[in-house]
Amino acid sequence: MWLKSLILFMTIFSMTFLTIGNSLCEDTGFKSKDLIGIWKPDLPEEGFSKVLKFSSDGTYRIAWSVEKLDTRPVDKGQVRFEGEQVTFVPSGSPTCKTNTGRYSIKMTEKGNFQLTVNDDPCYERRADFVPEWTRVKP
Repeated sequence: MWLKSLILFMTIFSMTFLTIGNSLCEDTGFKSKDLIGIWKPDLPEEGFSKVLKFSSDGTYRIAWSVEKLDTRPVDKGQVRFEGEQVTFVPSGSPTCKTNTGRYSIKMTEKGNFQLTVNDDPCYERRADFVPEWTRVKP
């Protein structure tokens, strides 16, 4: 009887270990280092849209043009990545003040990324973050 219990325990333990190990090794396709650079909304027409820059120092900037990213950003601050979640923490942001925004992020097959709002009280940033972004500059 104890032998059956031991075998059952070892089977359950092994299956649990394999399941946990496989989930830790699973590649979700998202790597924050892949986002470093300048991005624009993937829209069919050139219109009034902003650009977004992720820097290697963990910051972000949003502006009306690439030329204005460093001199006249409308939103800027720190960005944190946790799994497939991204959090924008403004600092000195003229638009979003101190309103932190949380989004889900996913890379697409085309090498773009998609954002889905989870929680963001900053209307301007939510409005800027269209579903899909394409790279402008590395």
